[in-house]
Amino acid sequence: MFVQSRVIRILWQNLNWIIIALLFFLLGIFVSAFAFGNEKFFLTELTESQQYFLKEMADVIFSGSPLKGITLLFINNLFASLQMMLLGVLLGIPPLLGLFTNGALLGSLIIGLGHEGVSALTFMSVGVLPHGLFELPAFLISAAFGLKMGFHLVFPLPQKKRGESLGLIWREFFAVFPLIIYLLFIASIIEVILTPLLVKLLINA
Repeated sequence: MFVQSRVIRILWQNLNWIIIALLFFLLGIFVSAFAFGNEKFFLTELTESQQYFLKEMADVIFSGSPLKGITLLFINNLFASLQMMLLGVLLGIPPLLGLFTNGALLGSLIIGLGHEGVSALTFMSVGVLPHGLFELPAFLISAAFGLKMGFHLVFPLPQKKRGESLGLIWREFFAVFPLIIYLLFIASIIEVILTPLLVKLLINA
């Protein structure tokens, strides 16, 4: 896919927000990994419920045809990405929490599988990295604009009114939205088609 120069320029101009989004995601990973197994940790119940939801969703996605699985996964991820942006109007709190809790989920999965004898490197390289190279950037870009929306709802852009600031951010987001769609679509194909094959190869190795 050819990425328009305008899209590249917008992403570059918002690189600080994308980095902030990445930092909150990584913070969730490290905090969850550090507190793994602590029943009193406030994220323990949340990550367990998220894992249960992901298992149910995986059963639905992988139980039917690949085309059905790709479609369901793509729609779910696209909806989640849109949520990260749209709910940014609530002072940026929902995307911030979404970044942190999704990072916490990944951290708990990595440590949990480690306790079962699966190395973090293997899990990441086979189960996460192939589709994550496309899915995570889309997720971070959406969250970054959600955070930016929440921040400038309180502190308008320099020399702009609040409405003008929000309008500009909306236009930026919808300019990069086709890229997000493309990234999520490729990620869905990889996760449904390629990832199970890699897991089978790993098991049979």
